[in-house]
Amino acid sequence: MDIRRAAAAGLPPKRARKPASSNIIEPSSFRPLVPADRRLLLWTTPFSANAHDEFEAAGLPLDLEARVFQHLLDTQVDDTRSSYGAGLLRFTQFCDRLRIPERDRMPASRALLSGFVAEAAGTCTGKCIRNWLNGLRAWHKLNGAVWNGNDTWISSLKISADKKGMRFKRPPRGPITLAHLRALRAVLDISSPMGAAVWSVALAAYGGCRRLGELLLKTLSGFSTTHDTTRETRITFNAVNGRLTCGIKLVWTKTTTIVGGECILTQIIGVDSDLCPVQAFRNHLRVNHTPPPDTPLFAFRTPKGWRYLTKDAFITTSSAAYHAAGLDLVFSHSYRIGGSLALLSAGVAPEIIMKLGGWSSLCFLLYWRRLQEVIPMAISRAWDERIREFAKTHGHPPDISSLSLDD
Repeated sequence: MDIRRAAAAGLPPKRARKPASSNIIEPSSFRPLVPADRRLLLWTTPFSANAHDEFEAAGLPLDLEARVFQHLLDTQVDDTRSSYGAGLLRFTQFCDRLRIPERDRMPASRALLSGFVAEAAGTCTGKCIRNWLNGLRAWHKLNGAVWNGNDTWISSLKISADKKGMRFKRPPRGPITLAHLRALRAVLDISSPMGAAVWSVALAAYGGCRRLGELLLKTLSGFSTTHDTTRETRITFNAVNGRLTCGIKLVWTKTTTIVGGECILTQIIGVDSDLCPVQAFRNHLRVNHTPPPDTPLFAFRTPKGWRYLTKDAFITTSSAAYHAAGLDLVFSHSYRIGGSLALLSAGVAPEIIMKLGGWSSLCFLLYWRRLQEVIPMAISRAWDERIREFAKTHGHPPDISSLSLDD
């Protein structure tokens, strides 16, 4: 019984593609041709046999060993495993070029990891190299090997890689604006099943500051109830200060993984009520009603049955609307950025936005755009509040324009 292949059989079916010329590695029985997300498990070294020896010494059956590896794989989602597989590929190519013996590739020494980072610095972003190292760390953990990547050498080299990789950084992503949302609304028939679903996703991602990957499927074949929220999730509607709110329990988020999180939508009233995320979501539930069990949250009806809305399909639909309207090119993260910018501009405290969007810290402030608007607005509000307090204390009119500054 091939323990590792038995564990990999629990993943969604996927076929390995012929590698591009830039992804060629030396032929080896330790590294079969497999999809990127299987490399962590199926690419091995002589050290990898130690894990099997431990199970054998403990007298545990082979099927239980396979289940252990399967559960270890489940700690990462498909995208993460694929990304980590890319790091393992680059490390293997590095070792192949330098003729590093198989036995020395795991556990990778401090010197080997340092050389890997030093060679890669300046060829890509520092973030890319850090992700490669994360993949190598996961590979070591899965094989029970000591990880030497937390050494001070490596930490210093990663800082150097950040500096040398600056020229590869993409321009800042622009935010989704109200103009974008209205351009999308103009081309959608929200009384149709697909239109209702697309419109609701756009406003949930914007108004709830959520990642599209937390609301939509990555691929049709990759649907999993442990990663993708379904219509059976907890959905609650309430009224707070005269406004409707909606809470949607997400089964997975990027920062909490399987602990999940909450997508909180608040009713918009007034001139922008046409962009209300609560009404859009209620419309989606009404149009795409009575789904079967385990239907993804934003699936929609078709004459042939239910169709799952994927992230790529959503982006293709919305981007076409923005392009036709002559608006700035935006990306999937632009909804989250635009929503947080709108709330910051409205005076919502950063700590509240952090919780709303599921950020684990105030690092989301790195996403700020148009600081020349947000910062003066925040400072003006602070001064206005101080002026009102002073005026109230001393019996002056609260409006600064009514004060005589010549007295």
